[in-house]
Amino acid sequence: MTLSSPLALWSSFGLERRRHLQLAAIGLTVSWALAVLLACSTTNAQLALYQQLGGPAGIAAITDRTLDRVSTDPRSSRSFDGIKMATLKKSLAAYICKVADGPCVYEGETMAHAHAQSNISGAEFDIMVTVLREELDRAGVSEAAKNELLRRLAPTRRDIVVKS
Repeated sequence: MTLSSPLALWSSFGLERRRHLQLAAIGLTVSWALAVLLACSTTNAQLALYQQLGGPAGIAAITDRTLDRVSTDPRSSRSFDGIKMATLKKSLAAYICKVADGPCVYEGETMAHAHAQSNISGAEFDIMVTVLREELDRAGVSEAAKNELLRRLAPTRRDIVVKS
């Protein structure tokens, strides 16, 4: 028997076999659709920024390491003289969590008021940004999430830096 088209082949199957093939095709289609939806539903792009940063605990770890480094770096350590580091760490973590749309509550001062007497230079601010970038990398934060956080934090430069 020679079958010249897919329709002729389909017609050669019995009714029960056609039904099984249809169910198998539907099952495969549904399985692939669910797999695609599941994969799409868990992409980092759809997670809130604070989740991409590791949630409040991940943010606290990043900010703690960042502050540990900049407060002991000879190029920026003078900015931390007399500062209660435990309080600053909690405050900075809450601030970044809030900026990243997290559930944290920041109760600190405005950036301008908090830094008004600190005489932070542009170079000191840049050191902080560099170290924060490195700690975000160390934490495995995606490039997109890192750039988004830094974009959101960038306006604070004008409130923090008083001398170039």
